[in-house]
Amino acid sequence: MSIQLRTFGRNRRGRDFAIGDLHGCYQQLAERLAEVQFDPGCDRLFSVGDLIDRGPDSLRCLQLVFEPWFFAVQGNHEQMMLAAFNHASPGALPLWCINGGHWILEQDWMQVESFARAALEHMSRAMEIELAADVRLGLVHAEVPAGDWHCLHRPLSEHQLAQLWWARERLARRDTSPVAHIDLVLVGHSIVATPTRLGNTLFIDTGAFTPQGRLTLLPISPTLP
Repeated sequence: MSIQLRTFGRNRRGRDFAIGDLHGCYQQLAERLAEVQFDPGCDRLFSVGDLIDRGPDSLRCLQLVFEPWFFAVQGNHEQMMLAAFNHASPGALPLWCINGGHWILEQDWMQVESFARAALEHMSRAMEIELAADVRLGLVHAEVPAGDWHCLHRPLSEHQLAQLWWARERLARRDTSPVAHIDLVLVGHSIVATPTRLGNTLFIDTGAFTPQGRLTLLPISPTLP
C-alpha cells in the first residue's frame, strides 16, 4: 500500500530543490545538479514523478528513490508500470510499452518487477514540505483532487486517484483558482515550455526527454514564485 501523503519539515542544514518529470534522463539530472553544486550530504531533491520511460536510463532514475536525499511522488508512468506487473488488464503491458515502457522488453522481467515494487514503496502519492512557520509546499504528479489539499489527508476514490495521476484540466482551462489549504503546489505531467503558474499551482514538466526540452531544477524557498 502506497503512502498517501508524506510530510517533511524544514531543511535547516542545506537547500531544497524540485525537478520536473525525469523520464529516464539521468544524465540531464546529473548535469543540472552539478550546475547548482548540489550537496547530497545536506541538500534535498523532490520529484513530481514519472521517473521512468521515454529517456535512456529508466532503471537508473528509479534507483534514485533509495538515496537518502531524493524523494518522489508516483506518476502515471509508474502507475502504468504497476498495472503491467499486476496484469491489471490484457492491454496493460501494450499501453505501457507504447507510452515509453518498451525498455522492459530488453530486461529480466522478474528482476525489474521485484526492484520496481520495492522502489514504489518509497514513492508516496503526494508530499508536503514546510518552508516556513506558515508556508507549506505541496507536490503531486498531475492535479490535486477537487482542488482541495485536505482531501489528501483522507482515502481517495478511484476518480480522485485518476485526477492525481492523469488529469490535465487545470492547464487546459487555464484555471487560476487556488488549490485550497496549501500555499503552493508543484505538478508535472503536462509539458510546458517554461515553468508556468496558474493560481497557486506551478507546472514544472518542461519535457526533459524531448529534443527541445530541458529538465527543470527549481530551487525551493519560502519565496517561490
